[in-house]
Amino acid sequence: MLLGSEKAGKSILGLQLAFSLSSGTPFLGKYLVCQPTPVMYVQTEGKESEMVDRMQRMRQEVPVDQTRFSRIFQHFLPIDDPKTNKDFIAKVKELEAIPKVIILDSLYTAMSGDLNENQPVRRFIVLASEIIKQLDTTLIIIHHETKELWEAGRMVDKGDRSSYGSVFFRAWVSHILYLRKHRDKSRTLTCDTQRSGHVLEKEELTLIEPTPLFFQLKSKQVHAPATAKVLHFLGKAGEAGLTREALVEKTELALPTIEEAIHKLAEDGLISRSQGRPVVYKKCDT
Repeated sequence: MLLGSEKAGKSILGLQLAFSLSSGTPFLGKYLVCQPTPVMYVQTEGKESEMVDRMQRMRQEVPVDQTRFSRIFQHFLPIDDPKTNKDFIAKVKELEAIPKVIILDSLYTAMSGDLNENQPVRRFIVLASEIIKQLDTTLIIIHHETKELWEAGRMVDKGDRSSYGSVFFRAWVSHILYLRKHRDKSRTLTCDTQRSGHVLEKEELTLIEPTPLFFQLKSKQVHAPATAKVLHFLGKAGEAGLTREALVEKTELALPTIEEAIHKLAEDGLISRSQGRPVVYKKCDT
């Protein structure tokens, strides 16, 4: 289960995981994928156009193998309904590459019963387990946490125990990845509930956006997000380089931000500039 209060952040992280699995690319640049794996992303809330836009921006940084990546968009897909469950399994079995991992985004729009009532939750677990069994797949569920709880002016940090709904959800899943957003917009990813082996260390993340769109480990981030983005596009430009104006267009950053990033990168010896006009910046070979 991928848990957290921030809707967009969980979806972006889930999509990045799907891309990494399909292409065999290390997740977050650190966690190895043994081999490229067929994966399906099931979107049951939000706008499909928003997801397509995210995919287009993300693939500029995170490779995706389209032959191993499939996607379903359907507002409200109650897999706790026997007929819906059976139809879903049949539809997936028709695919050329049966997904070994299915990411369900999100729980509350994939269940017709009350998330707080134990009996409907038991029914969901039984039918979700049927999907896992019949498709021989791993199911990753994106879920929301309860509202923040404050005591004596401080927020109570309950970690992955803050998942919304019946405690049966927490008892059923093997792992809970908990994504928490901080006031400075950084994120922390933890996995305190790990019942079938160690899968993740505590990681500090930064969301690089808008283009490319992906989460990056803070430990691998030498520069601030804006500076990292400028360096990324200069690297893609190669020997041709880019002008300030071209960087503004490609990064969608303001000119003063571009100039600050250029100054920092030049100071660190990571980029060079041409002598003529217009001034073109290039990433130095390292």
